[in-house]
Amino acid sequence: MIKILSGLLIIFALGSCYHTARDPSFNMNLVIPADSMVTLLTDLHLADGAINTLKFKDKSPGHLSSEYFSVILEKHNIGRDTFEESLRFYAYHTEELNKIYEKVIVNLSKLESMANSK
Repeated sequence: MIKILSGLLIIFALGSCYHTARDPSFNMNLVIPADSMVTLLTDLHLADGAINTLKFKDKSPGHLSSEYFSVILEKHNIGRDTFEESLRFYAYHTEELNKIYEKVIVNLSKLESMANSK
């Protein structure tokens, strides 16, 4: 799981290195604070891992991903527009995104260690 998250982090970082606009405008009222983004992304990656490891009989993994995504956003009281604007902001501010994903990886590693110790 750590390798996958590390790969995602690299893709985000490389993909956002080139900016077409010098100073894009962001609706900062919609940007999720970094600490909240860490918690949200941790939950999203946990759900993604669960979906990818379980066998489903009645629903496709893509359909379940969409359901989990909606439930997780609702749990965090975050709308889709807020999430998308936050992703756009952090993709442009790669240093902040890297710091966020470092914390996400730490969170997921701790959860993995706890699960393995049981």
